[in-house]
Amino acid sequence: MASDTEASEGSRDTAVPALSHPATRPSGWSRREFAALAAVAIAVPLAWWIGSTVMGRGNGFNDFHDFWLAAKLITMGDSPYDKHALAALANAQGLHFVVGTGYSYPLPFAVAMIPFAALPFTVAVLAFNALGLLPFGLTVAAWICWAHGSQVGLARRRLLLAAAAGLYPSVYGTIANGQAGLVLMPLLGLGAMAILDGGTRRGILGGLAVGLAAIVKLTPGAMAVPLILGRRWAAAGALAVGAVGSLALATVLAPWAGDGSGGLTALLEPDSYFTNQSINGFVSRLVLPSERTVPLWNHAFDPRLPMLILTGLFGLATLWILWQSRVGLRGRRGLALGLGIALVAGLIGAPKGTYWNQVMVLVPAGLLIAVEVPDLRFGRLLRLDLVLLACWIVGTSVQTLLWMYPPSKSVAFAPLVTILTSSSVFGLLALWLVLARRLRATPADEPAVATVGLR
Repeated sequence: MASDTEASEGSRDTAVPALSHPATRPSGWSRREFAALAAVAIAVPLAWWIGSTVMGRGNGFNDFHDFWLAAKLITMGDSPYDKHALAALANAQGLHFVVGTGYSYPLPFAVAMIPFAALPFTVAVLAFNALGLLPFGLTVAAWICWAHGSQVGLARRRLLLAAAAGLYPSVYGTIANGQAGLVLMPLLGLGAMAILDGGTRRGILGGLAVGLAAIVKLTPGAMAVPLILGRRWAAAGALAVGAVGSLALATVLAPWAGDGSGGLTALLEPDSYFTNQSINGFVSRLVLPSERTVPLWNHAFDPRLPMLILTGLFGLATLWILWQSRVGLRGRRGLALGLGIALVAGLIGAPKGTYWNQVMVLVPAGLLIAVEVPDLRFGRLLRLDLVLLACWIVGTSVQTLLWMYPPSKSVAFAPLVTILTSSSVFGLLALWLVLARRLRATPADEPAVATVGLR
C-alpha cells in the first residue's frame, strides 16, 4: 500500500487538466482519426491471426465447438449441459476437439448462439470472430477518443495505444480459441464509460451492459461491489437486472435447456490445465500433473482447501481496500480505479479463469490510464507503479511464449516451467497492486461527478 507521503505525491502527479476541458482540446474529434484507431486495433490481432495461419500453426477454435454444439443441442430439444450428448453430436458432425468440461457457461449465452448454430461450423466460427473483432476495434477507438481527447499533439500516442490494445496477447488468444471475450468488450467498455460519465440514465444503461457481460463470464459481476460502496445504486441495480433478467428470459425461451446446469459447480474443482490462470490453477499445478507441467510436490496435499483459503484471503484484501476507499469511490477517479481493481481481482480469483478471459483486463488497464495519465505521458507515474506495470506486461508475455512454444515436461528445469505457467497470474497481481496503490491515493474530497472524454 502507498504511504501517506506516496499518496500525496501520487495525487500531485496525477493532477493534470481533464482532456474534456475546452482549453485542453479542440472542439469535436476527427472521424478520420476514429477510423484509424479502430482499424489499427483490428489490424494488429488480425495480422497475428493470418501470420500464425500462414506459418502453419493454425487455429483450432477449440472453445467455439462447445458454444456451437451447445446451441445446436438447444434447437434439438436437448440440454447444452449434457456433456455426453455434446460429445456424441460432435462425432456426428465430424468435429474433433478437447471436450473438457463441455459447455460451462450460464444458459443465456447458449441461447444467443443459436443463430450461429444454423451455419456450417467453419462459416459460424469465422463470422463469430469477425463480429468480435469489428466491435472490439470500434470500442477501442471510442474509448481512446472518450478518455484521451483529440489534441493534435497526442495523435501518435493515441494510435500507439490502439495498437497496444490490439497487440495484447489475450486478444489473439481469444480469436485462436473461438472464445467470447471480444464479443463482451463493447458491453464492458461502453458500459464502464456510461457509468463514469455521470447521470442516472447513462448509469442504468452502463449497468445493464455490464450485467449482460456478467451473465456470460460471471467475473464482471464483481464490479457491483465498488458501485454499491460508491453509492451508485441505479448502476448496481441495473447490473443485477441485466444478469438475472437475461437468465430469466433464456429460461423462458428454452426451459428444457437448463437441465444439468447444476453441474457448473464442477468449475470449483481443482484444475491444473495450463490455461487456468487463477489462484485455482496456480495451486493445482503445484501438486497435480497436467499435459504440459509436472507438479512440484506430486499429490502432496488436496489443493481444494489451500486454494479456497488463498482465494478467500485475496477477496477479503480487495474488499478491505475498496471499503477503506469507499468515500473516494463516490468520485469519478476513485470509481474508475475501484471498478478496475474489482474486475482484476475477479479474474485472479475466478475458479477457472482461463488465459483468454484476460482480454477483459484491457478495461481495468484503460480505466487506470484514463484517470491517471489522460495525456498518455506515463512518466508522471511513480517509479514503483511503472515497474509493476512492466511486470504485468512481462507476465502475460511469458505466458504467451509458453502457450505457443511449450517446453518438454522432461526438461531439467521442468519445476520452473510449472511456476512460470502461472506467469499471467503474477502479472495480474502486479496490475492489482498498481490499482490498489492509486486507489488508496485517491483524495476523499474528489467531486462526485467529473466529466471527461467526449460528448
